[in-house]
Amino acid sequence: MEREYKWRADEALLGGALLWASGRLGSASRTIHMRSQYFDSADGLLQQNEAALRLRLENSRGVCCMKLRNVSTPEGMRTHEEYECEAATIEEGLARLPEAGAPKDLCAKAASAELAVQCTVDFMRVAVLIQQNDTVCELALDQGELQHEGRTAPLCEIELEHIVGSEEPFHALAAELAEHLSLVPEPESKLARAMKL
Repeated sequence: MEREYKWRADEALLGGALLWASGRLGSASRTIHMRSQYFDSADGLLQQNEAALRLRLENSRGVCCMKLRNVSTPEGMRTHEEYECEAATIEEGLARLPEAGAPKDLCAKAASAELAVQCTVDFMRVAVLIQQNDTVCELALDQGELQHEGRTAPLCEIELEHIVGSEEPFHALAAELAEHLSLVPEPESKLARAMKL
């Protein structure tokens, strides 16, 4: 299960979040260019199964991801199943995702369906690992563009994802960051916002 908080942002808030993170012990950052393509069939196979299927190029590394049963809270926390594997194509990803724990039947149905790119999200991510006692989180500062059927919209958001360890410090860090910058939760995923364009 992936657990993350997601907030709306602008350039000033991204800078403020980076400054907040850089002052914490155990912080280390890296910058990644991410280009995500989301796939589905014409009859909405993935959507009907409350799933999202993504092929993302992270710098030069291809990663296929399936997310299932997304649940969000008013505070901006999102919980969902997430399965990932390295893959250069969506076909390779669907063949390998069951090894990572993704549902075999859904992967098989998707592999036999005629999938097409539904939308694209192209952005730069500054990812900062933050450690507090036994808890490790990743702060993601994303800025780029949502693309759907020739239409575009800017993307700017902040995420804090629980990686490992106790969850209490993770929730406390999220509350501290949100209060420090007066952050507003982002209730919708990148995919949902792109598809509305």
